[in-house]
Amino acid sequence: MKRVIKLIIVGLLVFSFAVVFANSGPVYMTGLPSSGVLAVDKNTPIEVKKENLTFDFSGEEEHYAPIGIVTAEYEMVNPTTDDLSVQMAFPYIGNLGSASNDNIKIIADNEELPYEIYLGETVKSKNGFKNSEETEENYFDFEEIIDAITNDIYIAENFTENEIGKLYSIKVTPESDEGVEIFVDLTFDHNKTKIFTTGFRGLSRAGEKTIIHGWCREQSTLNIFVLGDDIDFTIEGYTDGTRNEKTSLYKYEISETEEDVKTNLLDNIRKNSYVSYDDISDIQLYNVFAKVLDEQFSNNLGYCSDDEALSYGGTNRMIILFYNVEFPQNSEKTVSVSYQTDGTMDRRKTKEPVYTYDYILNPAKNWNDFKNLNIKIIPPEESPFVVESSIELNKEGNTYTASIKSLPDDDFSFTIYHRDKVTMMDMVEKEISNVFGFFFMFSPFILIFVFIIVIILIFTKGGKKKI
Repeated sequence: MKRVIKLIIVGLLVFSFAVVFANSGPVYMTGLPSSGVLAVDKNTPIEVKKENLTFDFSGEEEHYAPIGIVTAEYEMVNPTTDDLSVQMAFPYIGNLGSASNDNIKIIADNEELPYEIYLGETVKSKNGFKNSEETEENYFDFEEIIDAITNDIYIAENFTENEIGKLYSIKVTPESDEGVEIFVDLTFDHNKTKIFTTGFRGLSRAGEKTIIHGWCREQSTLNIFVLGDDIDFTIEGYTDGTRNEKTSLYKYEISETEEDVKTNLLDNIRKNSYVSYDDISDIQLYNVFAKVLDEQFSNNLGYCSDDEALSYGGTNRMIILFYNVEFPQNSEKTVSVSYQTDGTMDRRKTKEPVYTYDYILNPAKNWNDFKNLNIKIIPPEESPFVVESSIELNKEGNTYTASIKSLPDDDFSFTIYHRDKVTMMDMVEKEISNVFGFFFMFSPFILIFVFIIVIILIFTKGGKKKI
């Protein structure tokens, strides 16, 4: 009997832990809105006869929400008797890795067009504005987008692009398979000296004393780029990052060269980034990371590492694709933009997530005239139903469509779900899941307590003597 009781309790413990892990994971992940094409010249005579807007999730690629391909296809007219070269911009929100040519296609009459990439300011996710007077529409502001189309160089407070600094390159060669942790002790006055390092993973500061260290398992190069007054430093090797056990099983060589800020910064960003920035011009890339470097120097007492700088490549910002379309007199052209969109995943109120996608329509208001917006949504198989939409949709088989004659006052958003509606039962299921999830999270402790009580009772009963 005792063995049976033990087996039951062990089984319950295993089951309870399994339930905890099965219910783990994020309940809310924010997506970012997508957008259409705008005219750079607000006085353009070009008219939009029709926009065919398609959201295609049939590829079934997923992130936290299904990733869809958005295609905004415009039928445009030049009603004048002049040949026009029309400057257009496609603004969207993404990180620097999303600016790859592989992710976006711009086509005019079946011919793919080249474009230039301009990088705007960083932006918050749409939920960052819920307690603010600011709205999503603000970061698709026409004037701000146009102002970002510039090749002006960022003016920093702590350096100039052509300022010459001294680059110390420390080539480390470990002489054991365990590798070596290199510690560099240096002292500098942050008012007179600025330091940018690459390859180091740790930092400690005490006044003007600074210690940086980096791990080298194989031959590696650690760099210290110094602006302003030069520095003195010492190098020691240890078996790990705690600096408890010194080692001599390594060699190092130090070389000194001079470089300007722009060259050093761009070389490090392009070489050490996890994504390719080949499609971004030197000026645009420099402007982004020079601003980061400048802010780090100001906020971090004259020090910045490559990890701190590179992390900003994943920050969402306004990205503008700039291109020209040639319109002969009295001509029509079809111009389209295709790109990926990711939505907001929300399972705070339902057991299964709902996914919401936003499309900002206000850039289309900059055309001379805009008529006939046609929308098509092809949902993914796992969430095939549109349960909410800011524009009334018609269901045709597995596809949702809408046709309206002019731009709506508000932007477009829609929500997809695995059922045809979100019901009270879905919310009840979520509450039940929450309750049982809470119970099972603590069930190991409850069962241990029960186990102890059972053991006590067994031994108490067994210890009684018959009179």
